[in-house]
Amino acid sequence: MNMWIEKSGHNSSIYKLNIYTLTTEISLKIETLMKAAFFYGPNDIRIKNIDTEIRTDGESKLRVLACSVCSYDVRTFRNGSFKVTPPVILGHEICAQTITDYKGKNFSIKSGTRVSIYPVIPCFECWYCNNNKYNLCSNLKEIGSTVNGGFAEFIRIPNRLFEIGGIVPVSDKISNEEAALIEPLACCINGINQIRRGDFQSIVIIGDGPIGLMQLILLRRLFPETNVTVIGKIKHRLESARKLGAHRTLEVTDNDFNPIIDALKKSDEDRAPNLIFISNNSSTSIDLALKIITKNGKLVIFSGIKNQHNNSNTGTTRLDPNFIHYNQITIFGSFSSNPENLIEAMDLVDSGEIKLSDFITGTYHLKDLTNAFAFSESFKGLKSVINKF
Repeated sequence: MNMWIEKSGHNSSIYKLNIYTLTTEISLKIETLMKAAFFYGPNDIRIKNIDTEIRTDGESKLRVLACSVCSYDVRTFRNGSFKVTPPVILGHEICAQTITDYKGKNFSIKSGTRVSIYPVIPCFECWYCNNNKYNLCSNLKEIGSTVNGGFAEFIRIPNRLFEIGGIVPVSDKISNEEAALIEPLACCINGINQIRRGDFQSIVIIGDGPIGLMQLILLRRLFPETNVTVIGKIKHRLESARKLGAHRTLEVTDNDFNPIIDALKKSDEDRAPNLIFISNNSSTSIDLALKIITKNGKLVIFSGIKNQHNNSNTGTTRLDPNFIHYNQITIFGSFSSNPENLIEAMDLVDSGEIKLSDFITGTYHLKDLTNAFAFSESFKGLKSVINKF
């Protein structure tokens, strides 16, 4: 090729230009392509190379460093979701890195900064957005659900997320994998904020997964004098709950809740649970909660409830309104988080009050995403994280 470039003649400069242009085009093409795991339907994930070019002035591209697997990702992979229209990139628990400087009205950040991403894209126009309740936006878009998420080498985000505090810098004390778990911790903080004030004589968490254990840590921190019981099905997770400060753990076997109900009823009346968190996706947990909650109790439904017949995100249950009325039961819902929850979560981890590294029990390459899903389904560990691309 160099011989042709050096050859004399009036067309030699054209050869040079064409070769340079071709080389540049190839280089640019490589830089703007990325690997991404697309969800095409139940049990159908495809790794594809796609264009990452920014198409609007209001977006920024970030390099994904780690994205952890949520049970929502697994349920969607297996059964689809009413929220998701394939093809889409799943994954909303993300640690990423800025690749350009950003300077806005309220926020600036340097290129190369590691960040945790708020996975909600609000409209900024509805009543909820105008009152900083972005997770309840009337026109909500969700990263990893309705728009492309973090199971990819890069992610595009609207710049307005910077301005509302939705892009939170990660300190050097926190690993990429831990930073990916800031998002679920922020969700737990949002849930606990629903009941932050109250005189609780006994607390029950139904669910021994990562969310239930994060809630345990936060509740023990907020109500250090109150007994907390964790109900679950996985022995090693219940053991983790005891290590994290649970006063008691109760194991469900063969989906038989009667021994659990009997054990809790043996408690003195003044120690019966008056705060219960539903921290798994089973509608039967709501049935159990209403059988063990005391009068004037509070019930927080944290998780999306799955359909017991097809395992999709369309679960339902029956409530007796007279029981709610005559026993003065209060039911709260909790969905996602707000940017201030993300910041609080980051501060708790940065200060060492909460150690997220204990939750990370499996790391995977993007090409092995379905193996990461299977690991999460197996309940052999806690959180699996994609950290290689």
